[in-house]
Amino acid sequence: MSSVLGVIVIARNGDRRAFHQDPQTYAPSLTESTAHGVADLHLLGEQLRAAYLTPGSASFISSISGDIADTQQIKVRAKAGGEGAVVFDSAIALLQGLFPPNLRNKITLANQTVVMAPLDGYQYVPMETVEPGNDRSMESWTDCPAFQKHIASFHGSDAFKAKAKEASSFFKDAQDYVFGRPTTLENIWNIHDFMNTQLTYNQTYAYRLPPSYIDQARALADFHEDGVFSDAEANGIGNIAGRTLLHIILTSLERIAFNDDPLQLMVVQTSYQPFISLFHQTEIVKDHPELKAIPNFGAALAIELRRGSPPDMRDFLRFKFKNGTADPQDWRLLHAFGHTADIPLTEFIYRAEGAAITSNKQWAQVCGGRSEVATSTLQAAGKASVQLALASMVLFGLFFIASLLRARWARTRQYVRLPDDETEPVHCRAVPPMEKRRLV
Repeated sequence: MSSVLGVIVIARNGDRRAFHQDPQTYAPSLTESTAHGVADLHLLGEQLRAAYLTPGSASFISSISGDIADTQQIKVRAKAGGEGAVVFDSAIALLQGLFPPNLRNKITLANQTVVMAPLDGYQYVPMETVEPGNDRSMESWTDCPAFQKHIASFHGSDAFKAKAKEASSFFKDAQDYVFGRPTTLENIWNIHDFMNTQLTYNQTYAYRLPPSYIDQARALADFHEDGVFSDAEANGIGNIAGRTLLHIILTSLERIAFNDDPLQLMVVQTSYQPFISLFHQTEIVKDHPELKAIPNFGAALAIELRRGSPPDMRDFLRFKFKNGTADPQDWRLLHAFGHTADIPLTEFIYRAEGAAITSNKQWAQVCGGRSEVATSTLQAAGKASVQLALASMVLFGLFFIASLLRARWARTRQYVRLPDDETEPVHCRAVPPMEKRRLV
């Protein structure tokens, strides 16, 4: 029987149309999925199904419902910022491969009518989309002043300047193939993404681009993104993409390890940035320097929670990575924090939790700004203050007008005392202004 208790799968989105990121802030542009991209993620879902939901597999999770998805045992989170629409589509495609339509996905009504789910038993697995405006756990690197300073520092480093000088001839030659885009090392991610997209979907461009250019652009983009999304310290600002992901990993592992929690499969559909940071934070890059790079579309990292064999019955973690569905290598075994075998769960938690960012408030403190919640509160308070000020001005205006009217009315009211020989009691009566001469 398999010793796998559960698994966390971190998957990169599938291929898409051209995508632009600001080189200084990483503010994203819009893009859209392609049939090629979602087909790739559907294949990844099938591969994950074969590994974890199929009896006989060495990694089979024996207690999970593999045919009909049990939504208590599965949790899916997808990044909605940046390439959000593409990430969402990729997650849907992955789930279609992981839990394909099943003729048993049906229900019998009280009148004995049997109703099958549409599309031959299509399975609707719930998915949580994570907006960076509400939750920074899956896109922590945008709108972060401290991270922007980190980027500027990397661009000013000696290593960056040396690499830019080394690549100057490539940038000069590449100008004819990027159609006005800045040919600088700062902009290399956008250059590579444009070249790669055109090479994949534009036959005319594919016929024109010299064969070595895409490899040179990829190598330079790997250097750049590794420098941006890594840091010398696990809790450094350069690792912010991995630091927020670590919180998801740790809380999911605790849930899977807890016997009374039904969670056994956690799927995190994201973009490429957290992979780079996480491989640095867990020190996996020390043994696998090739992972100091942008993972391919459809890449996936599986973190398995396994029960140890006697006499050591503790829980252990096994890391497995596949760099895209077209990767000729099968799932590669990786080891965290210098281990040569699976790492004990308790040790991993102890060594990783110090770098994790656990809330929007902590993210704001790390970035040197205010959290969205605090900002919203301040905006609401500011709006209330403006409304109060306007109401005060209106009330003051009404009071001022009322005062003027009272003063004017008072000037039109005059009072006169009756002669002493009249027997009526003394009283005052209003008289018109023309009778002012009678005033005593």
